[in-house]
Amino acid sequence: MLRKVTEPSESRLTLKEWLAEHARAEAIHYTKIAEALRRDPASVSASLSIERKQAQVGNRPPYFIRTAPGLYRYNDLCEGAIDEDLIVEVRARADEFNLATRRELRRAIARLDMDGFEKLAKIILANIRARYNETKVLHRNDRSVVMLTSWLDDGGRSPVVVYAKRCTLDEPIGREIISEIRGILPTVSANQGVLISNGVVSKEGKREALGYAVNEIKVSVPPVHIMDIDIVLNILFESRTGVRFRSVDVFLLDEEFFKQLLESD
Repeated sequence: MLRKVTEPSESRLTLKEWLAEHARAEAIHYTKIAEALRRDPASVSASLSIERKQAQVGNRPPYFIRTAPGLYRYNDLCEGAIDEDLIVEVRARADEFNLATRRELRRAIARLDMDGFEKLAKIILANIRARYNETKVLHRNDRSVVMLTSWLDDGGRSPVVVYAKRCTLDEPIGREIISEIRGILPTVSANQGVLISNGVVSKEGKREALGYAVNEIKVSVPPVHIMDIDIVLNILFESRTGVRFRSVDVFLLDEEFFKQLLESD
């Protein structure tokens, strides 16, 4: 079975065709998919990202389901035999459930103590390709923890300051937190920072992170990547962390089948 999955077929298959043929029963890592298709893994990852966005724009299901970080399987709902009106209805109902779950998840995160929030922040780091196993705690109090880590993609060459801030439900975060993060960077020879929080970064905070001074002039400053509550929820949903996933079987009449039965021999 492994040989069949990892060996490319003689005829060039599209990504959708390959998933339909090999990834219906179980999810497969995108690097294995890239190997089978003789494509660069970054190219496969980009194609999946593009398909997700196009499916959202077209209000249709994508041809894959992301079951865990890096793992994908074919989505049977994308096949043409599924009635489009029913798909829209099912997606609308699913969106209602997902919005309700996001609200519950916001409240659950706000109830965490600092120990629980620190664990959650490290899980998020694992999902954004940080070296979370090598992450060091620099400073900690009852509302925040400052950590030092690095990215997997750059071989750990560039230290990154992670500021995990625990907030009350929908608590606003201003530009002063971004300035505080930037102040920490030179003390540990880091050139960038990451804010992980269940709060909501204000417009002024976002502009500060982008490097805009009070007088609207953009200045050259180390970047601070913002991961406030909406981004945190997106990561948890995509990685199936803190939520339970249930697939739904939709049975529809196969008109072509009955058409064939009516045809004379």
